[in-house]
Amino acid sequence: MKTYKPGGAGAATPAHAATNVKHKIHNSGEYSQQAKPFPIHCLPPSVAAMARAIAETERTPASLAGCCTLGIVSASIGAGVRVRSGPDRFTRGNLNIVGSAESGSGKSETFRHSSHPFHEFERELVEAWRKSTLPGLQTEKDMIEAEIAAEIAKVRKNGGRKDGKGPDASTRDEIKARLEKKKADLAAVEAQLHAPVLSVEDVTSERLASLLAVRDETLASLSADAGGIVNNLLGRYSKLDRTDEGIYLKAYSGDFCRVDRQTRQPILLQSPCLAILWLVQPDKVETLLAERSLTDGGLIPRLLIAHTHADPRPIIEGATGIPATVQADYRQTIRALLENYRMAGEPLTIEPSPQALAAMNAHFNGIVDRRKSDLKDVSTFAARWSEQAWRIAVCLHAAEHPSAADDHPLEVETAERAIELADWFAEQQLEILSAGRHKAKRETRDKVLALLADNPKGIRASDLYRARITRHADEAHGLLAAMEAEGELTGRDEKPVGGGHVTRIYRKAKP
Repeated sequence: MKTYKPGGAGAATPAHAATNVKHKIHNSGEYSQQAKPFPIHCLPPSVAAMARAIAETERTPASLAGCCTLGIVSASIGAGVRVRSGPDRFTRGNLNIVGSAESGSGKSETFRHSSHPFHEFERELVEAWRKSTLPGLQTEKDMIEAEIAAEIAKVRKNGGRKDGKGPDASTRDEIKARLEKKKADLAAVEAQLHAPVLSVEDVTSERLASLLAVRDETLASLSADAGGIVNNLLGRYSKLDRTDEGIYLKAYSGDFCRVDRQTRQPILLQSPCLAILWLVQPDKVETLLAERSLTDGGLIPRLLIAHTHADPRPIIEGATGIPATVQADYRQTIRALLENYRMAGEPLTIEPSPQALAAMNAHFNGIVDRRKSDLKDVSTFAARWSEQAWRIAVCLHAAEHPSAADDHPLEVETAERAIELADWFAEQQLEILSAGRHKAKRETRDKVLALLADNPKGIRASDLYRARITRHADEAHGLLAAMEAEGELTGRDEKPVGGGHVTRIYRKAKP
């Protein structure tokens, strides 16, 4: 087995993997550190080397190249590999990565370098199909259509009867049976008359569902400028004037999906799989987050969103290109993933080692604990962090074993590196959400102060709950205690004259 020595603070061991996010993200729930660099060392060797070379050549942050290369690995796997992430539970490696970068910052060049082997493979696939497969299919289609025409001609000639009353029942049934078979043969041929497609860019949700239906239900949505995709997602061009994320949700989780259309037959997808790599302007990220229905519906928490902080950069004389050996190794990895997994039939299943499973479970349990405390207001987002770690682990493992992923267990080292990458994306998510979290926190506290203005003698935790400022009493106690600790309120314990439980009464702190 290959061994890796992550840099930086190092990967988490199973004993403390659950606290990894907690150490990196302040318990206050607010992001206050400078953004940490993308952990390129967690990527498989050939992918990490390519990401570093792209960043150096294009003078862009490692985060941009890291997001792009990881996204292409995910796209190259498709639905071909999955991991047993629990009893009767399997997780695939399709990631939904959305990275932001300013215009002229190198995002198009970074995307081009990262996606080149993927698009090269796709182009070769289409060219081979057109030369070797399409002519035969078209010929077969023409022959079947001619045979159908001949059968119909027999009916028009009255089945050969001289009385002109048409074919007798027996002859008609024979013709009908032959026509039905030929129609079925024609439909089978026409179903193959679609050129191979591995990726899409700016398509409507309905078109995406149609393409998934004729492409083994597996695609990648790849774009160096996904502004148009975001607009489609937001329903900007929809007559219904509403967001259009249904197919993206189903294709992330692999759930059954039915798309009904007015003029055609419904599209039925059994287990669609879509990997996403979108690069957008920073304002598009804010636009997505501002659309509450996308968050409430579950799409935004499923996205690995990051501001890559790529800025416009000057041209440097004498800059070196990406080493040929680095390009060749990366190309070989991506093509192997495409050939052995993306183009495969049934998915291969990775079994995690006991140590890897323990690390992943510890990571999950640590997040569960924090969702009850400092991550309570972003619980919907944090709920996906552990699943993202499993998905990233599939990508890392497959890229480490590009020909037979199921012959090797998912090792704890791979799980730890997947957790570190998932934690990095979690940090980016909290950073992006921090402004909204702070605003929501302030609005809630202002409601408490307004309640105090109406009750100058003091308020109790039960008052907040009754005023629906908090969802339950425990949350009210926590909010009031935090406001007291930060100097906004003062509190004192009071015991009823006749006896009973001690109650803490809060008043507004004096300036």
